[in-house]
Amino acid sequence: MKPNDEHLTVVRQEQISETRQPAPADDDKTRGDIMSDAISDDQIEIIQDFIQESRDMIDQLEPIIIELGQSCQGGNCWEIMDCTNSDCPRHGQDLQKPCWLDVGYLGEGLGTCLAASCAQDCLTCKVFRKTNGNQETMNAIFRLFHSMKGSASFLDLGHIASVAHAAESLLDLIRSGKIRMDPSHVELLCLACDFAKEALDLVETDFNDQGMAERAEAITARLKAAARLAQQLILDAGAPAAPAEYAADSVAPAPEAENCGVFEISPEMAERFVQEADELLQSTEQGLLAWAEAPGDQEPLSGLFRSMHSFKGNCGFFGLADLERLSHQMETLLQEARDAGGAGSGTLAETLLDMLDVLRVAVADISQGGEGRIDDLEKHLARLADLPPADDTLTSAEPSPPQEAPPQAPALRPATPTAKPPIAAQPGPGAAGKDPGANGAGTPGKGAIKRQDIRVDLEKLDRLINLIGEMVIAENMLIHNPDLEGLELENFHRAGQQMSKLVRELQEVAMIIRMIPVSGLFRRMIRLVHDLAVKSGKKVELKLSGEETELDKTVIETITDPLVHLLRNAMDHGLEPPEERRAAGKPEKGEVRLSARHEEGEVWITLEDDGRGLNRDKIIAKAISKGLIEGDGAELSDKAVANLIFQPGFSTADKVTDVSGRGVGMDVVKQNIEKIKGKIELQSTPGKGSRFILRIPLTLGIIDGMMVRVGDSRCIVPTLAIREAFRPLSEAITRTADGLEIVRVRDNFYPITRLHQILKKTPDSERLEDGILIVLEYQETGIALLVDEILGQQQTVIKGLSNFIGNVRWASGCTILGDGEVCLILDVGHIVEATEGTREAMAS
Repeated sequence: MKPNDEHLTVVRQEQISETRQPAPADDDKTRGDIMSDAISDDQIEIIQDFIQESRDMIDQLEPIIIELGQSCQGGNCWEIMDCTNSDCPRHGQDLQKPCWLDVGYLGEGLGTCLAASCAQDCLTCKVFRKTNGNQETMNAIFRLFHSMKGSASFLDLGHIASVAHAAESLLDLIRSGKIRMDPSHVELLCLACDFAKEALDLVETDFNDQGMAERAEAITARLKAAARLAQQLILDAGAPAAPAEYAADSVAPAPEAENCGVFEISPEMAERFVQEADELLQSTEQGLLAWAEAPGDQEPLSGLFRSMHSFKGNCGFFGLADLERLSHQMETLLQEARDAGGAGSGTLAETLLDMLDVLRVAVADISQGGEGRIDDLEKHLARLADLPPADDTLTSAEPSPPQEAPPQAPALRPATPTAKPPIAAQPGPGAAGKDPGANGAGTPGKGAIKRQDIRVDLEKLDRLINLIGEMVIAENMLIHNPDLEGLELENFHRAGQQMSKLVRELQEVAMIIRMIPVSGLFRRMIRLVHDLAVKSGKKVELKLSGEETELDKTVIETITDPLVHLLRNAMDHGLEPPEERRAAGKPEKGEVRLSARHEEGEVWITLEDDGRGLNRDKIIAKAISKGLIEGDGAELSDKAVANLIFQPGFSTADKVTDVSGRGVGMDVVKQNIEKIKGKIELQSTPGKGSRFILRIPLTLGIIDGMMVRVGDSRCIVPTLAIREAFRPLSEAITRTADGLEIVRVRDNFYPITRLHQILKKTPDSERLEDGILIVLEYQETGIALLVDEILGQQQTVIKGLSNFIGNVRWASGCTILGDGEVCLILDVGHIVEATEGTREAMAS
């Protein structure tokens, strides 16, 4: 169940409590009071956790919703099923009422369909999936909205909760087959996500969502109206509609577990569940012990309730029915104890500790690839039910409404049954089939999960990377110390080589720690493409590949905006409207492909479309009008013409739209990519489409470099840009009439750039034959760089240049050498482009 497999992606479920009972009448606290000085650090932390969790949920929701809309095409049942039953009243007819409510087994259907024999058959048949979506997708979306609603309700964020409730209610009608899925429903669900994003931004600053009242009311009304309209359409079509209970406070119960479908859980998702479950159970255990030591203390109870509720929610989403039932009963007892002011901690705490051992055994079973079944579950539930009330005062107080059992989610099924268990865990001796509560408190190690991960603050990782960079500098200062020159120190050099190897391995491990898959970034583009397609009236399919490719977290944050801009341009300028594509003999639906792969020590992110491509004549005309080129531009190569679009303020759009056309963006895209030492390449074929390649370095802080010397100055040339180095022969050198120097290397000719002219230094010799030429390549363009000497290769820590120095365009940074001297790192891209520009100017 990976994103690139077009399955669902699961996020952490709510870590805040679900719906909370209304405060007593004498409690005048309102949502606004949370902003008062009395708000505790614990409350702030809970709200911040909710914000982060909800944002993660939304990031996962949007692509799933879009995929749902794309999968629901509809159609006539007899055509989809290739039905030959001519006696069926639907055969050969184009009818609007769903077949499952007409001749099927849902609602008041007649039950005469030959392709089904029960309600479950209707929910899983091909017609239902093509019309209302598959059950696994619908249940996943429903559960995510349900989680957001529950957490928001607990925090008294009523407007977020009301919108989430309206969305899950609409989804419940669709997934149960009571109404028919409509494209407008997808748009409304996306609007609900947009609202949630804005509301979370407000909550982050104000700690309440009161400012979203008007928008919440409007979106909720639209969601409810959509449900009523869909129900009315069913009535008008002649099929019985679902009861008009949409406005009720509770959502209709989910279908039974066997009717919810089964979706695949990848080993990565199971690993994440086990990791979080272990954290929550540990947190609960610590809280129970603290509560048992201090009876009546309310503070541990709040944390206990939240941890158990989060555990229950996760189990429910993964379809772990046994774990969900037991944790739900434990949560109920904690709720009662909290309402009673923390009374009854002794017996209850000991019993709940026993139940934690039971949960641990089941979670350990899941980590081994099992299904998380609990032996003697009914016995454990009965033991909890037999516990006395938390406080005798509860009997005289008004009883709180019973908690509604959460909807059943699809059952967990490992994506690869033979896959290696994601977490090595072994139940304790004799754990299976044994009641952990029989001997009182659980023993340490029973059903223990051997964690293989820890959570580390990002700032600590940044500090680690910086220290490794300083270690590389210190290593160079030690090994290349001037005091050691001329000395024969064989053992020292051997130890130095071993140290260099260890430092390199340490650097690689540290970089891997910061790496995250690009899947999160890629899947955010699904919503963007969907919205742009709807706005422009174009039909577009976005294809993703290479989502498992990993990049530094900082790099992913940096390339997000450039990638969004490139995608908007592809949608607005590249892809044609449907009628234009038909006229050109293309499919009506355009295609945009976004991929990532490792290539030549870099990560290449490629964005390509099958649209109209770049218009050379139009670009040249615009460049002439802006004074960017002289003459008619006929001598310019296609690559040079294409690169003109990266000039500031350049745009060939006939009109400005809210998507693009203002000439602001492509130059910024290039600048942002170059900030992280990356490159952007453009390839385009008229009538067939364009391809943008973002070439991103794997790491930002440390590179392999070749140290060169010109006169008394030393510089670093990035190794990845070097193709070869040689001492030229006089017969290989050509000087043109306009003074351009060219060297022939086999069948290729490269313009020569003298590094001493760039640095304004005096070389050892002006003769090319006395120096060394280094062939450098940037974006498929090569030059030969003349230097006096190559001093050797070394790892180089990139340090930024101070603003005091100004803009040194031919240098991308600097480093510190072994003798303490500052050495500049050459910007190969700028040097190559400057050489090409000079050559083209001479040619014109």
